Amino acid sequence: MRRTIGLLYDPHIVAGGRDGYDGVPTVEAAIDRLNEVPVDWTVVGGDLRHLLGAANEHNDGRTDWGGWHGDPDNYFYRRDFGRAKRLFDERLDGDYVVARGNNDRPLDVYREYFPAEAFPQWGWFVEDGARYVVLDTNPHPGHHALRDQQNFVSAPQISMLERLMDTDPEIPTFVFLHAPVAKHQGIDDWETGHTAAYKLTLNYPTVQRVLARGNTVFVNSGHYWPDNGRSVEVVDGVRYVLARHLVHNRDPDYGGDVRWLRVDTDRNVATVHYHDVGTGTDGRLARTEW
Repeated sequence: MRRTIGLLYDPHIVAGGRDGYDGVPTVEAAIDRLNEVPVDWTVVGGDLRHLLGAANEHNDGRTDWGGWHGDPDNYFYRRDFGRAKRLFDERLDGDYVVARGNNDRPLDVYREYFPAEAFPQWGWFVEDGARYVVLDTNPHPGHHALRDQQNFVSAPQISMLERLMDTDPEIPTFVFLHAPVAKHQGIDDWETGHTAAYKLTLNYPTVQRVLARGNTVFVNSGHYWPDNGRSVEVVDGVRYVLARHLVHNRDPDYGGDVRWLRVDTDRNVATVHYHDVGTGTDGRLARTEW
């Protein structure tokens, strides 16, 4: 049985007079490509909305990167989440799940548009002989500056992974999360500099050890915008795939990658493909068998 899953990471939707390019045409082009493939369902892999605010009636100018911009009513956050939800609902063919990113906060405002009963914060399901796991690498409720938090996979999620891998270690498993849980070559500042705390999932060695206990085929992440993307690292037989940002809000000429995962449980093979929105070209990133 074959399934094709869209991987729409880092769309960074902006609504209103904000600081930065909104990137919606790029997201629309990416979704159109997924619909052409076509895909059976899609993972929206975090950072649905853009982080930065702009001068508005609540503040005198742009404040610190990752702060709350003096917005007591969450005005911009509601506008961003609302625009993102409408775009995904109206343009994506088929269902979609969400793996939250560090920009998808505060959690209570996110839940107004992506309610828990339809969009669990994390979980898993089995389809046609394959297991699909969605994790949340930013389980914080929000309302804090970005530098005051780190990416991590919470203890309840680790317990879920342990139960899954130990109960059925043979089923091919595909994991989707926002922040990387493996260090990728070509990026030399994972643990240095003022952004180090949220570039990598803090407890990535623990996550890697648990995933290696089962038949984990691909782990798909995003979160990183430079062209160091299209990277695959193999750790203990598990392939970790890093996706380039789809939208970089500081650069209107930037067109990142949208991807799709093909899983064939009859032939025991899976492949990850990409479409470069900026150049309009397709390619295959990784292939593996089990």
